[in-house]
Amino acid sequence: MTETGSGKPVMDPGSSRRQFFKFLAASPLAAVAYSAIPSSWMEPLAGEVPISREPGSLPCTNCGAPVLNPLFDPTESRTGLNLPRQEMPQELPPQQAQEEQLTGSLIESPEEAINVWDFEQVVHGNSLAQHWDFLHMGVDDYETRVANREGFNRLMLRPRRLGVEASAGLDTSMEILGQRFDSPLFLCPVAANQAFHTQGEAGAARAARRRGILQLQSHVSSNSYEEIAEARGEPHWFQIYTNPDWNRNQRVINRVASAGCPTLVWTIDLLGGSNRELSRRSLSGEGRDSALCTQCHNHQEGYQRPMNRDLDGAPGERPPYTWDYVKRLKDASDMNLVLKGIVTAEEAELAIEHGADGIYVSNHGGRAVNSMWSTIDALPEVVEAVRGRVPVMIDSGVRRGSDVFKALALGATAAGIGRPYVWGLGAFGEDGVDKVIELLVAEFRMVMQQTRTTSVDEITSRFVMEAKNPVMTRHNELGFGL
Repeated sequence: MTETGSGKPVMDPGSSRRQFFKFLAASPLAAVAYSAIPSSWMEPLAGEVPISREPGSLPCTNCGAPVLNPLFDPTESRTGLNLPRQEMPQELPPQQAQEEQLTGSLIESPEEAINVWDFEQVVHGNSLAQHWDFLHMGVDDYETRVANREGFNRLMLRPRRLGVEASAGLDTSMEILGQRFDSPLFLCPVAANQAFHTQGEAGAARAARRRGILQLQSHVSSNSYEEIAEARGEPHWFQIYTNPDWNRNQRVINRVASAGCPTLVWTIDLLGGSNRELSRRSLSGEGRDSALCTQCHNHQEGYQRPMNRDLDGAPGERPPYTWDYVKRLKDASDMNLVLKGIVTAEEAELAIEHGADGIYVSNHGGRAVNSMWSTIDALPEVVEAVRGRVPVMIDSGVRRGSDVFKALALGATAAGIGRPYVWGLGAFGEDGVDKVIELLVAEFRMVMQQTRTTSVDEITSRFVMEAKNPVMTRHNELGFGL
């Protein structure tokens, strides 16, 4: 068709529309759009756009050959495909990946876990409400728990793009107080592991031994020192809560020392008490005297946790908790002594002066004082005060392999996890703990490759810098995701 008097061709409006819709139909984006467009919108176009009768297909934008539409349902007869069953396209599962990435997902096996928070959702569903609240709580309104994550999320990495190829010869091992482990990651002392799985600390010990990492046992563990050491196949470190009666402490110390314990860890951040409101709220009413609780906590007269049993004897003196107490503990055995709960330069210096062999920067996972001060923020001044004289450990808020890297960059010798491995234990027992360790070590190795560091000794403060505000994307309503 031409314009009268000009000889110039004039496009037929209907032809122009058909060309446009042919172009639109060939676009791979149309597959996404089709599912959202009301059918009534498509009816007027039926006579203008030649619809392909090859079901479930779209033309390839490069070669024009038909390709399968990823949104079609192969179970419906309307597809008309006559493919053998083994060649039928697989139906895509429901897509909730974005939500699950920021909240965790209810996985059915350890192998399905993408990160440690996937285990949090599972153990929450597996646990008694009172047990979950005990593990989950922070003091007051969780501010220090939040601060622990914000501290790590405020630290930015400074990668190296080219350099030594690290993937083949990567060495993640570290040495601490005369022992060498395969990774600077370690398991923190967490009480009463059998509240979350019958395997308890023994199950965690088997996983830790398999992965070659350090394990610290809680004084109020569900398993005895001897049971955990047997499961692990070697002695491990023991964390002690001291009793006002010194003779009682000495009996505990003698017991673990005779079992081969190399290092005693004294927790000092609860000496002033802690405001655990969630636990009081959770145990309102009869509390542990309820019929449910007494089945475990008081199922036999005088029931006590294993490391508090058989300690009767003549009472001893009741020395005050001053810095002289550090020397008293140090002189009580041949074990190394580490102080857990140090967060200031002044106390780090005093600890070393009074005989401590190691400093452990910790705020008890936000369960001690509500300082609103993260351990990773406290670490630099402690490291500066220590000046390399003793190893410095850290916990509270470690959830990623990159967190381990950041801690080492700021001078820590090792970084520990508490809640994450108990999430794994409560979800799937020993196998869950193993997977948690595997995920974190894999993430740590990846950051080492991204910074071209081939050993932990090469990780320095040059690889991190601090931002003004934390980058917090993970949902943490009611304390989940911290």
